[in-house]
Amino acid sequence: MVELAVWYDQDEDQDEIVVRTVDELNTLIDRVLAETTGHRCPAAIQVNISGQDGFPILEVGLGQDKGFIRYYADVAGSTKGDGDPDARAEYIYMSNLSVVPADVEVDIQQVRSGLIEFLETGKRPAVVRG
Repeated sequence: MVELAVWYDQDEDQDEIVVRTVDELNTLIDRVLAETTGHRCPAAIQVNISGQDGFPILEVGLGQDKGFIRYYADVAGSTKGDGDPDARAEYIYMSNLSVVPADVEVDIQQVRSGLIEFLETGKRPAVVRG
């Protein structure tokens, strides 16, 4: 298991949120979902391995029903859903609009499982496609 550094609601004076256990990860995901219920755009977070500069980095969308994972490393990839690749999905990352193709959105439980796998292995989650 690795420690994750998560960027969600920090400002310039705050550090990343460090996640060490599956329980902590689930608590953070649940917090993000609770805090963004009813928002026009779901939240996005950035995740990497704590203390490690550079790759791999995950960009993660956390909507109430759907979300996504974009994996950045030597071999990048993202989740693949059944949305229209020409449509866009909007998320908010630290007060900034982030736009992704709608076909990267999958069921939020797949996103949660992918994040847990990344925490447990530090490797590209199986839910991420090339």
